[in-house]
Amino acid sequence: MKQKKWFYRLLLSYFPVFFTLVSVLIVLTFLLISQLSHRETVNANRAYVNHVIQLIDHSMKEIDSMLVQEIESAALLKQFFASTQEEQQPYTIYEVSKKINQLSNYNNYIDSVYLYRTADSTVLSGNMLLPVDSFGDKGFIEQMRQAPDLYQLSKVRRYQELPGQDTGTPEVVSITRKYPLLTGGEGLVVVNISLHNLERSLVELSNSSISYLEVRDKSGSLMLSSNPNGSVPGSVLTEISSPYTGWTYRSGVHDIKIFQFFSVFSYIWAAIGIGVVVAGSAWITFITKRNYRPIESLIHRVEEYAFKKNEASGKKGEDEFRFIERAIDRLIEESDTFRKMHEEDSQFRRRHFFLELLEGYRSIDQEEWEQELQRFGMKAPGGGEAMAIGLYEIDRYAEVTGKYTYRDFSLLKFVLISVIREVAEKEALPMEVWTEWTDQHRVAALYRIEGSPEACELLVAGLAEQVRAWVEHNLEFTVTAGIGTAAGELAELPPSYRTASKALSFKPALGLNRIIRQRDQAPADSGGGLPYDGKELRSFAHAYRAGEPDWRPLFSEIFREQRNKSFTREEHTRLLEAIIGQLRRELSEFPEEVQSDWREDTEPQLLAIKEQFDLAEDTEIRFLGILEAFHQRLETYRESRSHLALMKEVKAYMETEFANPDLSLTHLCDRFGLNGKYLSRLFKEAFGVKLVDFMVHVRIEESKRLLTQTSLSLQQIANAVGYIHDISYIRAFKKIEGVTPGDYRKSHTG
Repeated sequence: MKQKKWFYRLLLSYFPVFFTLVSVLIVLTFLLISQLSHRETVNANRAYVNHVIQLIDHSMKEIDSMLVQEIESAALLKQFFASTQEEQQPYTIYEVSKKINQLSNYNNYIDSVYLYRTADSTVLSGNMLLPVDSFGDKGFIEQMRQAPDLYQLSKVRRYQELPGQDTGTPEVVSITRKYPLLTGGEGLVVVNISLHNLERSLVELSNSSISYLEVRDKSGSLMLSSNPNGSVPGSVLTEISSPYTGWTYRSGVHDIKIFQFFSVFSYIWAAIGIGVVVAGSAWITFITKRNYRPIESLIHRVEEYAFKKNEASGKKGEDEFRFIERAIDRLIEESDTFRKMHEEDSQFRRRHFFLELLEGYRSIDQEEWEQELQRFGMKAPGGGEAMAIGLYEIDRYAEVTGKYTYRDFSLLKFVLISVIREVAEKEALPMEVWTEWTDQHRVAALYRIEGSPEACELLVAGLAEQVRAWVEHNLEFTVTAGIGTAAGELAELPPSYRTASKALSFKPALGLNRIIRQRDQAPADSGGGLPYDGKELRSFAHAYRAGEPDWRPLFSEIFREQRNKSFTREEHTRLLEAIIGQLRRELSEFPEEVQSDWREDTEPQLLAIKEQFDLAEDTEIRFLGILEAFHQRLETYRESRSHLALMKEVKAYMETEFANPDLSLTHLCDRFGLNGKYLSRLFKEAFGVKLVDFMVHVRIEESKRLLTQTSLSLQQIANAVGYIHDISYIRAFKKIEGVTPGDYRKSHTG
């Protein structure tokens, strides 16, 4: 029996509503009472702050009024500012000092008063008369002198009469009046207001156990506080700025006292509220249980039916509705899985059968052919039906895939298949086309047309041309199509597919974006041999290794010959492999630094081109660009060697003196004054070939010219290229060319 989770769910579903409503009523009641208390507290606090502002502003104004009155009427002040220290009598100075002390006692907030006389830079306070340079408040005097205003109320600062008086200096704000009042050119009257006295008065006016009061200057810095021993966190209720001083008065209550506001909420009402909640909970439980009975009966019947079919279908402690939901989800999931498996199996079977049909893996009879067509929803074959293969290949596939995301390119491939089908459907002929992707960049189309094989093949070529033209004008890539020979029977389809593939293999030579028919091509048969002249290839590689300028024409000649012969893709690949292999062998004699550059950078680039190319012309250009870059680095390497100029001279000397029979390593050592081993090593580092091998190469190349262009005997030719005995010449020639000089002459002169 399953747990009655639905009963508890139904029961608990009422409680949030119940508790929410009750809680909201309680909170609203409390907030109302709290708001009323808060409003009265704010009003009382604001009245208190205004009273403090009036008290302090009145005292400050009273001090300033006293100061103005004394400046205007006190004769002693006039005497002090009117003369210098040398001109005044001691008695006068004493009377002025006495007057200053009287001013200091005028108000409890006044800390001290002093006068500054501009005429002789003298300061007179209640205690001393001294030059301003010896006065501890010199910096403030200089600041006030430079201020343009005749009246200034300073920021909080420390006042000291004597320099170096770091301890015991009071914090003050200063009222400064320039003397006289209207011009201010004769001196200053400075009254220092004690912050300590102000703060003590502030503490006396406030109740620090409930509220607090802070006074901040215009910059926001704390000046005065009703809690001088440390600020207790509190809630700000009032913030007022004094229009006279510019000071900001901020007052509020301490947070620890806020909880006292809760006392207004009666414990009796709280008990009544709890009782109501308990009674409501009991009522909801009763109603829920009564409403649950029909649901419980229904679920019990569902469970009995489920257990009869599968007793292990339920999980321990599982929710009733969760059990039903899980069963339905499982049914839907199994249905979707079966549908997807059926679709995937159908697509896989369709493509697999298509490839078997084209590639001839196994024999397919007419009965199986008709059954499979019916399974795939295609028209059954009729009498007089001909078939042909059209093989469409996306040109420059690597570049095209780099422009699109996988999803976008899949959409383009779908568009290509749709175009192939739609073009065929537009023809007013009984025709059906079956398309499948045989490779990432190739799609095969099997055309079934009622008519003769010859007419079928021509019609397929025309349809392929329409597809090619549509793709060229509407998509951002092109296709090349290979057309196979028409087939009248199933057994002839694999040959048709092979001829279509063979036709596409001529794409590198014939070009992209075209229709190619195998029967229109008559390529030269290489007989399974090499699709190039091995001697020309060796000559090119040797010239490239030696840095001779004619390596470029030789390279172009190799590709010009393969263009004239219309090589297939396989033959192009063999040619590229031969070029890479010959260059690898020629460069194997260079130092490790050069060989490492070839192995790690140049050769991988060439191999990548060999694996991915569409057009022979593009291959030639890309190969040439890579070889040019490596040739530049090779020349830079050669030029970095200090002996390169000397080795070029040795090379040029051998190319001109090869007919000298005495030309040897010993002769070159004597001629250039170098050790034999050292000369051989330098020559090999510079040109990548042994010195002796290069000497033989020069002599054999010249003898080949004489063999084909003159009628000189072998002995004469041997002597002309530096060999005393013709036997030595014949042995060297055969070692290099693989044939004797006589056979070479016969094969090249006809």
